[in-house]
Amino acid sequence: MPNANSDTGRIRLGEAALRTGIRLHYAEKTGEKSGDPIVFLHGYADSWRSFEPVLAALPPERRAFALDQRGHGDSDKPEGRYAVDDFAEDLLAFMDVTGLTEAHVVGHSMGSIVAQLFAVLHPDRVRKLILISSASSPCESKILRDFMRSVENLCDPLDRDFVRDFQATSNPIPADFMETIVSESMKTPVHVWRAALEGILQADHRALLSKVSAPAFIAWGNQDEMFTRKDQEEILRGIPNAVLKVYETGHGLHWEKPWEFAADLERFAR
Repeated sequence: MPNANSDTGRIRLGEAALRTGIRLHYAEKTGEKSGDPIVFLHGYADSWRSFEPVLAALPPERRAFALDQRGHGDSDKPEGRYAVDDFAEDLLAFMDVTGLTEAHVVGHSMGSIVAQLFAVLHPDRVRKLILISSASSPCESKILRDFMRSVENLCDPLDRDFVRDFQATSNPIPADFMETIVSESMKTPVHVWRAALEGILQADHRALLSKVSAPAFIAWGNQDEMFTRKDQEEILRGIPNAVLKVYETGHGLHWEKPWEFAADLERFAR
């Protein structure tokens, strides 16, 4: 069962022992128990704190959970099993152990790829699907394949400047928040940087998108150099009930415009 271990205002931190063998760390924004909760899945080499500004911008009554996915943040970091379906099974186990029968599922980048698969495998658990800076066929990304060459040369401990360059945004964000993001990324060991990226590069969901039954909101920044407008159009065509909003941001749109995104998310989740 989950074990809450601290409280910071409206955010309660906890741990959940999952049947997948992972001890998962998470943040819960306390709200109305009767309302539809939101579950946030962060991107590659991030943590729950990736969504901290969005959590702060949501209405007080909205209940939400932001996870440290396996290998990231303060969750367990096993040597193997970082395929997209491993992350998806962790999400199912987390929802089961916390008693969430259904939730709005939000994913950023890697988290959005996990969310896509989860919505296909467990349609009864997804109320609405929100994909931030996403792609359905990251296996074809030249940028990711080129980045893998850099990741293959990494060693522990990570170089902080490398991490800061990796997390650089297209538009300014508060310096203290960026330092938090960098510090959280430093918690991800090199074997996870490699294995999680390998998992992303094996993902191709184009043939699965038509099986997504949940309404989907696609959020993308027009300065995103990781995933393109073409990637968004591919998702938009594939999911039967989907809408797209384009922001004046880069890949980290929920960092650059957290209040705007949170307002859009809240409207969509009603």
